[in-house]
Order: sequence, then structure tokens, then C-alpha cells
Amino acid sequence: MEFVHYTNGQDFTNENLNLLLEKEWLNNLIVGNCQDSLNIDIDDDWILASIKNENKTELIMLYRKPWKLLMYSPTNNKSDELYQFVAKEIYKINSCLPGVNTESEIAKKFANYYCEISHQKPKLRIPMRILLLEHLAEPHLRSDVICRKATENDKVVLKQFSKDFHKEALHEEKSDEYLEESFYKNLEKDYYVLEKDGKIVAQTVSTRKLLYGKTISGVYTPKEERKKGYAYNLVYLVSKKFLDDGAKYCVLFTDDSNPISNHIYEKIGYERKVDVSDLDFV
Repeated sequence: MEFVHYTNGQDFTNENLNLLLEKEWLNNLIVGNCQDSLNIDIDDDWILASIKNENKTELIMLYRKPWKLLMYSPTNNKSDELYQFVAKEIYKINSCLPGVNTESEIAKKFANYYCEISHQKPKLRIPMRILLLEHLAEPHLRSDVICRKATENDKVVLKQFSKDFHKEALHEEKSDEYLEESFYKNLEKDYYVLEKDGKIVAQTVSTRKLLYGKTISGVYTPKEERKKGYAYNLVYLVSKKFLDDGAKYCVLFTDDSNPISNHIYEKIGYERKVDVSDLDFV
């Protein structure tokens, strides 16, 4: 096996993007960051790499600080030999990875070998699943709500929504500086809200640049507005817009331990595709 370490995003993209696009919905995190790498000077905060065996790409990897290592095997190789080899090679480049985020079986194998070398322990942060939408189910929409793009006038409300989302869904406390910066970044993307009687009751944003599909993320409804169908209405309407505008699919990550949100998305037409593990190394 050969470990290939790329020093620029263009070479990494030229060699691996077509393989990633075979399952773009699965690799949406890698593809989004891959697109970013074309416009950024790659430094020690990045790892772009692949494993080749007899001219066949067995594994593609992307790490971008401060996030987790992302991995994809075009050959669906889940052998211990591969991930033991990968762990040793990645450790030579970065001996203190914060974690890994990928298909559960792959994540656990890599984590065990890497943590054995680095004298750490893998800790499951969030058990996730990837849901894919290609065809919408019959709608059951409210007639008293409005879906629209977010504007700068929504900043106070949406910064609070974002703060609460990170705390509740991701167990993270975010600073006001982060929330301010994140709000304006989201405004440049597909940032949508649902209104009822002039009041914002839900939000979602499509954050990553993909070639064929659209992501749905940051779905949030404040506690006092839940169980009223607002998340269902917003995600349905935004997903429909994306598909109507030419996206081949919509994809989202959801908390595998939350049956309520999973049921909402399944009613829209989203289908469970892959279990993913977000592992911290501690």
C-alpha cells in the first residue's frame, strides 16, 4: 500500500473528486472542503491524502483544523490491515488529531488503531445517520406560515437560534463573536426561516458547496414552538425549492438517537442511508 500526501488542493481534487462524486451525498463534507481547498493555501492545518494499492484508490482522507478527520473508501475496504496502516501514516503527520467523523465501522477501526498509537481513547460524541431525499412525499403543509430567505434584520433572533442549536444538538457553547461571524457567513448561503404571524419559528441553512446536490443543516425550532409542524414545513419547502431549482438530491445529518426529528424527515421523503460516528480522541 502507498500513502499519498498532497501538498495542494488542486492535485488532491484532480485525483480524487470523481471518486468522491460517485457518492456525493455520502461525501458531502469532504466535497465541500475539497472545493474550499482550491482557493486556500494548504498548511499544517490540513491533511489531504489517499491510500493506493496497485493503482487503485482504497481510501481518501481530508482533515481541516479544527474539525475531524474525514474518510471515504471508494472500494468499501474495511480491512484491519488498511486502517492499521492508515493510523500509523496519519500519526506521523499529526500526533494529536481531535477525532474522526465517517461511516461508523470505518471510524471505529481507525480510531482504535490511532488511539493505540497516540495513547488516547475514542469517545462517541454524536451517533449520526445520513438521510437522503430524491423524491418528496405527499405534503401536509400548514397554510398559515411563510418560508423566506433570512435577512440582516433577523440577526438578533437567528444568533440566539444558532446559539441554542449548538448547545442543544452539538453540546457546544459558542461565543458572541463566533455567532456574529457565522450569521453573516450563512447569509451568503441558502439561509431560510419560517414565519408565523410575523414571528420566526424555525431556521435552516445549506452550508456546503456541492456539484449535484444540496445540504440541509442547522434545523432548529425553539422549545416553545415545537410539536406544531414548523420543522416539517420548513424542511419540506426548502427541500422542494432545491429540487425544483435543479438539485438531484438533498442530504442531511441527523442525530441517530432522536426518533422525533428522524420521523419528521422521513415524512418528507428522506431515507436512511448510512450510520456515521463522530468520535472525539481524549
